Amino acid sequence: MPGIVGVIVNPIAGKDIRRLVTAASHTSDGAKVDIVRRAVIAALESGAERVLLASDPHHLADRAIVGLDDRAQILDTVIHGERDDTIAAATRMWKEEVDVLIVLGGDGTCRDVALGWPDARVIAISTGTNNVYPSPVDATSAGAAAGLVATGAIDAPRVFRRSKRIVTTIASTAGIIDDLALVDLALIDTAFVGSRAVLDPAAVRLVIASTASPATTGLSSIAGRVHPVDRWAAGGVLVRLGRGGRPVRVPLAPGSFTTVDVTEIVPLADGQTVELQGPGVLAFDGERDRRIGDDVRVSARVESSGPIIIDVEAVLLAGAAHRLFDADHTQHSKLGGP
Repeated sequence: MPGIVGVIVNPIAGKDIRRLVTAASHTSDGAKVDIVRRAVIAALESGAERVLLASDPHHLADRAIVGLDDRAQILDTVIHGERDDTIAAATRMWKEEVDVLIVLGGDGTCRDVALGWPDARVIAISTGTNNVYPSPVDATSAGAAAGLVATGAIDAPRVFRRSKRIVTTIASTAGIIDDLALVDLALIDTAFVGSRAVLDPAAVRLVIASTASPATTGLSSIAGRVHPVDRWAAGGVLVRLGRGGRPVRVPLAPGSFTTVDVTEIVPLADGQTVELQGPGVLAFDGERDRRIGDDVRVSARVESSGPIIIDVEAVLLAGAAHRLFDADHTQHSKLGGP
């Protein structure tokens, strides 16, 4: 059956202060427009009935579909120019019964999508600073895979994988707040959220990582260089930092290395609860977000309950095996060529 593909592009992703103090790359608005356009054309080529795009303050989505037919539509949503836009857009996509959601951003953007739609089936294209959760997948391939899955042409369990998340509960006299991270949760020894990016390695007290690879940058790279955890393996790892520990060189931002002192490494089983003690600021997926006092109780656990990741290559391999790319099987939109 024809299906619906959704697209959320974060215009702010890949543009924070780290471009001024590190060698982090910049993903321009023009580049994002081109990525979105390629994904939309490919999704329609693969048979998607509609492609719904979340509106954004830079009008990237509007620019991406100029000249395309009315199967590509902009959702009329309220825009504030803040991260809540992404959360609201994901929730709206959920209500619109979108079959597959293409997301452009970094770890923080993907986290916001998970907050708005916990069980979304996503293809996350990396355009942020820290890109542990999303991947540098080609937009044309991403759109083609999204269209095949949305229409039900490919529905094999092997193309879907449930990702992990770090479920966080913050309890204080004011009440209980539930939150989450997809890659890492850190406790930062500071009283200010500020620019949100974590720039002072000496202030990092601990990191809980669901995915820890020595091949990534950001806070999770601390864990990745002392206790790697595969993104599909159950559980995670807790790393505590402090003076006099094991000195480890890590890239907390692209092209920027520093030394941190690791005092403790604790492997975490799936669902194992860890208690955190303030004061400080909690950083979710590399961004400082919540200030906590010494009277606030925080518990966190790594669970295999995050959004569903679609394996783009597996989808396209299945499509080739079933001859879905033969001309007599496809519904050509004529948007991408003859």
